[in-house]
Amino acid sequence: MQFIRVLDDVYLLKTPFSIVWSGVILIRGEKNFLIDSGAHSPETYIEPALRALGMSLSDIDWLLHTHAHGDHITAHHEIVERYGVKVACLDKQVANLTDPAQNAIRIRTRFPEHSPAPQSWLQGVRPDKILREFEALEGRLTPIHTPGHDSDCVCWYDHKHKFIYTGDSIQGNGTPTQGIAFYRSLDDYLTTLRKLRLMDIHGMILGHEYAGLGDVIRGRDKVVYALDLCLEYVRTYHRTIKDMKALGAYSLPDMAKTLINLCGCGMPEQLFLALYTVSEHLERLGRK
Repeated sequence: MQFIRVLDDVYLLKTPFSIVWSGVILIRGEKNFLIDSGAHSPETYIEPALRALGMSLSDIDWLLHTHAHGDHITAHHEIVERYGVKVACLDKQVANLTDPAQNAIRIRTRFPEHSPAPQSWLQGVRPDKILREFEALEGRLTPIHTPGHDSDCVCWYDHKHKFIYTGDSIQGNGTPTQGIAFYRSLDDYLTTLRKLRLMDIHGMILGHEYAGLGDVIRGRDKVVYALDLCLEYVRTYHRTIKDMKALGAYSLPDMAKTLINLCGCGMPEQLFLALYTVSEHLERLGRK
């Protein structure tokens, strides 16, 4: 695994995670940034990939994250403990970053029959710098609060390139491990998509290869198209779930499976992520 150059000073490392990959972003310059750390210890993929560029983790000035899920922050604790790398985060990320295990337990115990075991082994870190939304870090990166997938999701806006590094904030049609897009809050996810659409964004690097979107999006027009496509996936899910609800013959797992078969990108081994999405649409239908 090696870092792939996406921009002149921005690199993407695709670290394995189940049957997909989870992205780690390196930004080189007067200050070096690492965004996310994947699902493995740093010596497995990050350290060898940095060595191939003539770098080590001791060269990293700031360790950041897009959200505190295990496939994005597993190596954070070890990187901080072994190398003393400083950590910065948005104020709304502090709770989950310091105790990611509790967040994993909350996610994976709502639908216990359809979920893997909680990642109770995850270790958190304490931030050295806490940022407000739109506050610049070293004049280069700014956090944009983009909840929906989870409450602590952030896109990092790169002022040099007008790119955002999205993690899982932008879902497309999901990944094969999800089946469809996964959001814990439908209202927040819609707000995030509309918020980003209004911003001056000229490219995106996503945290996984999302169905319908890919991994890197270049150009303002393509960014707008990608965000509109995400909105269209949400509308398609909603229409399909509304039709199933009207028939009244579906259990929640059956709804999830049917939605995946009709609209998704592959049936996952565990349904818990799709169950969250379907539940959010049912809740919205119940409010009408």
